[in-house]
This record gives sequence, C-alpha cells and structure tokens, in this order.
Amino acid sequence: MSEAVASQGQNRAAEVMKSLSDLALVRTAFSSGRSLMSWIRTSVSLYGFGFSISKFVDYLELQQQGTHFSAGLRRLGIALILMGVVALTLAIAEHWQRVRRMRKLGLPPESPVLLPVAAAGVLIGIGFATLITITTGWPS
Repeated sequence: MSEAVASQGQNRAAEVMKSLSDLALVRTAFSSGRSLMSWIRTSVSLYGFGFSISKFVDYLELQQQGTHFSAGLRRLGIALILMGVVALTLAIAEHWQRVRRMRKLGLPPESPVLLPVAAAGVLIGIGFATLITITTGWPS
C-alpha cells in the first residue's frame, strides 16, 4: 500500500512539474513578445527622429529660398530610419528563433506570438515607405 501511495505521489509531482514547465515557457514567450515590442518602440522613435531631421532641413530650405544646407543632416535622417528598419528586422528574426526553440521544448501552440510580429512587419513597411519618401522627395 505504501508503494502505491508513493507511486501516486510521484506521478502527481511529475504532473505538477510538467505544468510548471509549460507555464514557464508561456511566460518566456510573453517576455519575448515584450522584448520585440520594446524594439518596435525604439525603431519607431528612430523613424520619427530621422524623418523630423530630414523634414526640418526641407522646411529651412523653403524658408530661406536659394539656400541649401549640408546633405549631412539629410543623410543622418536617412541613416536613423535605416537603423530602425535593420534593428526591427533583426529583432523579428531573434524573436522567431526564440519562439521556435520554445515550441521544440513544448510551448503550447495557442500562445499569442503573432501580434507583435505582425505589428513589427507593418512598421518595417512604414520604414521603407518613409525612406522612399525622403530619398525621392515624393510628394513635393
């Protein structure tokens, strides 16, 4: 009888450990999503700052017609936007690798990992559109 109780206790302990392991993987997946959202916030800040620098130079040139400012400021704006796009692309790649490793360890498939990736993908498109807008001068 004692062996049956001990075996039942061990089975229950194994179930509890498996449940805790699953919860740890889900918490890690959420943490990975929060990290990706932090990178989204950082890249949007870089986009905004780069776009503002570029458009401020355009504004100054319109105010002082005939005066052209150094192309360095415009290049700085483009570099900041490009840096935001690259950082966000690398963050998505790292997030997907982390989620793939967690799925191999048993992460439940219904874990919400798609929303931050979709938002980041849309923002990469916005970053490229911003780069095209600045480099081509469209719309004038």
